[in-house]
Amino acid sequence: MNPKTLGYTTMIVSATLMGCVGLFSRNINTSGDVIAFTRMIVGAVCIFAIMIYQGKAQQLKTIKLTPAVITSGVCLGLCLAAYVSATQYTTLANAVFLIYTGPVFSTILAAIFLKEKISALTASMLTAVFIGCLFIIGIISYTPQTGLTLSLSFSKENMVGDTLGLISGIGYGLYLFFSRYRTDIGSDSRSLFNFSFGAIAIAICFVINPPSLATMDGTSWLWLISMGFFIGFGALSLLTIAAKHLKAAELACISYLETVVGAGLGILVFSESLTVLQAIGGVLVIGGGMGEIVINIIKKRALSHNPQSHKPLPLS
Repeated sequence: MNPKTLGYTTMIVSATLMGCVGLFSRNINTSGDVIAFTRMIVGAVCIFAIMIYQGKAQQLKTIKLTPAVITSGVCLGLCLAAYVSATQYTTLANAVFLIYTGPVFSTILAAIFLKEKISALTASMLTAVFIGCLFIIGIISYTPQTGLTLSLSFSKENMVGDTLGLISGIGYGLYLFFSRYRTDIGSDSRSLFNFSFGAIAIAICFVINPPSLATMDGTSWLWLISMGFFIGFGALSLLTIAAKHLKAAELACISYLETVVGAGLGILVFSESLTVLQAIGGVLVIGGGMGEIVINIIKKRALSHNPQSHKPLPLS
């Protein structure tokens, strides 16, 4: 498969799976750090088992660990733990908005340090999905009485949750940014390192603040292990593959698809309502996330039918 096509495909599936976090977490009676730790551990076990089966485990000995490899895993683990915990101490809107500042951070960092150029098309698509995300999670809302309003609020009561939300956003952005380093490492090996160092980082947090499993029952354990497999091993392994083949801005655009999936599950499973403005936000997110892919395909087909007009594509 073409590297770009592989990157886009794996990122779309990863974002879709990540959008199911709320569906799983609402059925698990434990703290966010335990959920994040389980995702890391299950992911590490699964990817290591696959590497042993494929005879690739010996490759790990030849890989030189660098700060970027270690840091990307640590940032991934901490951002997931901080995000789930943030939803317990602040409003869901604040938590979601703050973690999704991450793709914006990563795009800016990649442009500065990795010299990744952001085309006008990519910038416009990223702007569209960011605005759409604000519509979906209710930061920007509309009523006939007040018109368009911004509902993001910070208070002393939500200070802990908002701080955790900001940490999750910074961690997410740093993870996406550091994932763009060392693309020479295979995706399976990089996934294993991400899972392992993410689990170690969360385990250190356990020493400082020991978790409690007193409220966990059989159903909660089933949901927790399932979440570790699908949204830990599945989603995060695919995200690692996508990060190897896509630029930070391209990753950012498609990552916002998660908010559409989350909103859709809220409607279908939890009977949550959807406003017209949220529906418009969904269209912006899907259109912005998929727009560059579609335009790329159209231009490539046009060039294949008219080879003489072949010119370098102005896309990122």
